[in-house]
Amino acid sequence: MWRLVFLICLWSFAAVAQSDDDTNIKPPAKPRFQVVDGNTVRFASQVVRLFAIEAPAKGQTCDDGQWQPAPLAKKALEEFIAGRPVTCKQVDIESRGSRPVAQCFAGEDDLQAMMVAAGWAWAFGPYRDRYAPEEREAMLRKAGVHGHRCVPPSEGRVQK
Repeated sequence: MWRLVFLICLWSFAAVAQSDDDTNIKPPAKPRFQVVDGNTVRFASQVVRLFAIEAPAKGQTCDDGQWQPAPLAKKALEEFIAGRPVTCKQVDIESRGSRPVAQCFAGEDDLQAMMVAAGWAWAFGPYRDRYAPEEREAMLRKAGVHGHRCVPPSEGRVQK
């Protein structure tokens, strides 16, 4: 009888030891893709800025400091992606920071167009005309940042 109890204890210990070894050896999984903010994504260690748009900056306030749009812009981009594969095609290099600038898609959907059309980003830079129609429509609807007293971060930096 004591042999049966001994074997049962050994099997239990082996199962626990195996389970502990598995969890202790494997490092925690790191996300391969991440939305950093409303106009930036990360593929593993590569940070990519979205092409021809500018989303509200982290900590930026609108409506005389009463409204913070950056977390909402980030959430919107995450929702537009909705777990779908994201593909990006590099079109430029950012002048400051030397990060790649890329046109990105979730499936067939142009993420830049979606962000501007929803009012969570402004058309920006030398290619701003690409998303000007979406921006005009968002302004008419007072969508996102256009429904508040907000300025694009680049204009805010110039004013300071």
